[in-house]
Order: sequence, then structure tokens, then C-alpha cells
Amino acid sequence: MYLGTSDVGSDSVAVHTRLGGGSQTDNSRISMSSAVSSASHGSGHEEGDALGAVLLWGEGIGDGVLGGGKCRVGIPGDIKLDALLPKPLEAAVVLDVQNISCGGRHAALVTKHGEVFSWGEESGGQLGHGVDCNVSHPQLVEALVASNIEFVSCGQYHLCAVTLSGDLYTWGDGKHNSGLLGHGNNISHWMPKFVNGPLEGIRVSSISCGHWHTALVTSTGQLFTFGDGTFGVLGHGDRKSMHAPREVESLKGLKTVQAACGVWHTAAVVEVMAGYSNASTCMSGKLFTWGDGDKGRLGHGDKEQHLVPTCVAALVDHNFRQVACGYSLTVALTTAGQVFTMGSTTYGQLGDPEADGKLPGLVEGRLWEAYVEEIACGAYHVAVMTHKTEVYTWGKGANGRLGHGDTQDRSTPTLVEALKGKQVKSIACGASFTAAIC
Repeated sequence: MYLGTSDVGSDSVAVHTRLGGGSQTDNSRISMSSAVSSASHGSGHEEGDALGAVLLWGEGIGDGVLGGGKCRVGIPGDIKLDALLPKPLEAAVVLDVQNISCGGRHAALVTKHGEVFSWGEESGGQLGHGVDCNVSHPQLVEALVASNIEFVSCGQYHLCAVTLSGDLYTWGDGKHNSGLLGHGNNISHWMPKFVNGPLEGIRVSSISCGHWHTALVTSTGQLFTFGDGTFGVLGHGDRKSMHAPREVESLKGLKTVQAACGVWHTAAVVEVMAGYSNASTCMSGKLFTWGDGDKGRLGHGDKEQHLVPTCVAALVDHNFRQVACGYSLTVALTTAGQVFTMGSTTYGQLGDPEADGKLPGLVEGRLWEAYVEEIACGAYHVAVMTHKTEVYTWGKGANGRLGHGDTQDRSTPTLVEALKGKQVKSIACGASFTAAIC
């Protein structure tokens, strides 16, 4: 008896210019390429500067390709390639960053002018520049310069971008599995390609890229998935791969708020109608998970596979608004600012040294009196941002991905001291590195 709504959030509506033509309305952001600037300030702006500046730390951020240096491939054990503390993003142009997404060893950002920049290690076209070459500094994705991009999402082998008007573009290595890019085939695309087909006339409002699959939420709360269906990660009741986006049938009639992809599992926050006395009703965000249940990452108290979205019963009394997935980990954030974790206990990534991982647990410690506003998840580590714009991290510490100046694991939330005094606006995690927009 759970009913959803078709309420649309406060998304800005604008017409964008697609590749090959189109027109912009007055509501569109006008493209003002940062490339016109010859300054080399990167994102290391002084405090008080209104520009969105990026700080990075972890694998490859030191002298590695993600940090503006050489690729770390073939140079094992060179600690200088990693950054153990937050380091300003090096860029040849001034970037006013709106959001950032981190992949395996590549990253992408969107400026406030709606332009996409990507950099890192190239593999199968995932950077979108059309050339088989690593990129050590953020480089403009020329093919999207007129498309008014709102946000991006990095997978391990592909990248997705959504325009201000809700159109989806994907690119990257399509040959790794079935339908990773959503174009109905296994062809790699070295340049962004518009995803049409089942999404015709549908506006995308958020997206998450996993290793082998992708999940997207529409402005009306529909959930679509595509890619490799192993372990039932697509939520369609089977293990079949999907070459094009397909709506998750079992969630029809409910409003999906946000979804997140792990390697072999998926999670989503779904609004359901909760009934109260006096015939009043209230919408409440419940956590649904599905896919591979190994190591308890789904939170259902078992290690079974779930082929369709299944509500996490242990957390049914809480109202959720965000979820993030690691390799064998799920992290969920409530509207009350509380963080719950479930999955593997390795590296302390559950944030509680006493947790056994069998059922979801509340992360306390230094977060006990904090209100968490945002969560992010890497392969084996977690980062959260509080209402005081403080950043806490825990989990695997290798390569300095926690930002504490060392490579030690942490089993409880630990404040990133180097970000004290910074007005952190957002956080993101790659597999083994972390980013913050300040």
C-alpha cells in the first residue's frame, strides 16, 4: 500500500544546445570557456575567493597523473606519486568548479558555466577527448562545450554527463561488458554520445556509475538501470545484461530520490507513503538494496543475492536522503544527519571498531553530535561533510586517501585537520583518492 508521488524537485529547467544544433533560452547558462584565461592559478585560490576550488589527496595526486605529474604505471612504490594531505588541483586555467566526480584513476568536473573538464589515466575513451593519451591536468571536453552540463559521474571505465535540461551523454570503454554505455551495443565511444532510445522525452535528474553498470533517476522519480546484470545488480529480477536503459519495474509507483552503484550491488533511497493517525500521510525515504549480498553489504542480515530492490528492514524506522556504495560497503545518510554503514569490516570502513557487519550500524564516535550533510564512498574508505563544513574520513588509509598525512587505516571518523578553516562545499571519492570543493 505504498504510494509514490510524481513531485518534481526544484530542478532548473533550461534548453541546451546539443551537438549539431539547437538554441538556448534566457534560462540557459552561457558557455564562457575557462580556456580563454592564460592564468595558471589552478584551484589554489586564496581564502575568501568565491571561485569553487578543488583539493585532492590520495593515490596519484602527488606527482602522479591525477595530480599533474607522470603516470604511476611502472613506477611501483614511489610514495611521492601519492598525496597524504589535501593538495590544490593543478590546472592551466582558472576553474570555477560546481561539482566533481572521481573514478578509478581519472576524474571529471563541471564548472559553473556548464563545461566539463576531465583528466587522469586514459582507458578506452573514458576521458572523452578522442585521443589515447593520459591527461595530467583538467582538459576541456570540447564535444560538450555547448551542452550546458549540470553534473557528471565517473565509473571505472566510462563517464556520464547530464545537461541542465536532463539529457544524458555517455562515453568510454564499451567492450568490457554488455551495454555499459547504454547505446544498445558494446561499442566504445571516445567522444560523448547522446543516449536516446528509452529515455526519449525523459529528464534525468541524477546518475551513478559503477564498474560495470549504471543507474539513473528521472525528474519524476523513475529508476532506470543498464549494463552488466551479474548478481542481479540491475534490479530487473534476473541476471541479464541490458544494453539500453530499462526502468526498474518493482519500483513503479514509488519515487526514487537517489541511487548509487557499487561493483556488484546497487542501493537507492525511495520515498514511500507512511500512514499516521487522523488519516494524515507523510513521505519517508527508505533504503533499498539489491545485487550481491556477500559480506553483508546489502544490510539484510544475510549474504544472499537479491534480484530486485529490497527494503532494508533493520532501517525501516529511519528517513533517508542519500546513499553511497563502495566495493563491499553501503553508506546511508538520514534526514536527521545520521550515518549508517553495512558490509565488510575490513580496514575499519564501517566506522565502528565493534561492528560485525551482519546488520547496519550507526556511525558515532566524533560524529555523535555532528549533523552530516553529505557522504561519499571510495573502494574501501568513506568521507563525510558536516554542517560545520568539517570533513571526516575513515577506512583504508593506503596511498593517503584519508588525508591525515599518513597511510594508516582508521576505524572511527577522523577529522581531516588540513581542511580546518576551509569552507568545504562538497566532497567526492574515487577508488583510492578523495576530493573536496572549497
